[in-house]
Amino acid sequence: MIDTPVKFIPIAIPITGTDRKQAYQFAQQQPTQERSQQVYRNTLAVLVTGRYLQLLGIDTDLEVSHSWNPLDRLLENIADLYIPSLQGFLECRSLQRSDRKCKVPKEVWSERLGYVMIQLDEPYQEGQILGFVESVSVPEVPRSYFQPLDVLVDRLTLERSPQPMVQLRQWLKRIFEPDWQPPKDLLNTIRGLTLQFCEPQPKRGEVNSVLIRQQVEQLYRRQSCDLVQPIPLNLNPQEALVNLIQTTQDDEIRWQSAEFLWELDPQHPDCPVISAKDLGIYLIGHPIVLMVGILPKSDGKMLILLRVYPQGQLSHLPLGLKLIVLDETGNPFFEEVKSRQQDHYMQFKFTADGGDRFSARVVLNDASFTESFIV
Repeated sequence: MIDTPVKFIPIAIPITGTDRKQAYQFAQQQPTQERSQQVYRNTLAVLVTGRYLQLLGIDTDLEVSHSWNPLDRLLENIADLYIPSLQGFLECRSLQRSDRKCKVPKEVWSERLGYVMIQLDEPYQEGQILGFVESVSVPEVPRSYFQPLDVLVDRLTLERSPQPMVQLRQWLKRIFEPDWQPPKDLLNTIRGLTLQFCEPQPKRGEVNSVLIRQQVEQLYRRQSCDLVQPIPLNLNPQEALVNLIQTTQDDEIRWQSAEFLWELDPQHPDCPVISAKDLGIYLIGHPIVLMVGILPKSDGKMLILLRVYPQGQLSHLPLGLKLIVLDETGNPFFEEVKSRQQDHYMQFKFTADGGDRFSARVVLNDASFTESFIV
């Protein structure tokens, strides 16, 4: 069966000598002739797409793109272009006039805003942007599947307009975004898991005042500073936890103390503010919960905890689930965490200044969820 050619007019974008020089420079860094040709064409495809988007008034950032990273170019067949306004990547795939299908490697089938198809032929004087594909799950895409470029423009300017950021400072006033107001039973489930998976760990059904005090004493003893504070004997355990939250120099102990206080009394004013979102609808029905906790420090900084739990009948996280924290340019500022066999949870803890922006991304196979936050 012969694929029906696209019935809309392609956009011709000139390729300059500087473009070819840049592509040649990247190609020379590759170990084989095949990889060199691949990188040469990928680079031209990215530059052609960038120039087209520039004509549309859409900003791009080559330096953030993986295709502009020497190590990424060496390891993967990538041709991505970062779109700052959407905090995401377009994939720019090339084909020749004689090709009836465009090859798309599996490593770029996910985490893309879409796919731009560019026809490139020697002597590489121009690139013709043929169309757009919203998602890919096969190694070759027929030309008949290409959509008009109007779809691309709509995707970048209308349909994929950036979502409002979650305002974490507002959480301190107990003002939450509508989709961050979880059902009470979800938060109760998370409270139940806090002591099950995290130190300190009193046994369920045995949480009495003696055991609680023992756990508080452990937190005092585990401080990393040379001068360990003795537990104030005149304070009850909750007051002792508040004292530790306010005075310790160890942020890990501060967070653990605050979590323990939240477990004991979630309405206490010195508790961290914690909320959660059920990601099942985003992750192909897998019952996964993203928890976000914040705890202000006396110096104005904010301690932030991101934790991913299983829920329902799922006792462990699915194997290969990823938690990625991105800075405001879309770059990971921690190494991604990937769930292993029998993992009960995974997490990031970090400190942020007021006004800092970041995104949390949870990925499972070809499905993902991303939320952006401002401190």
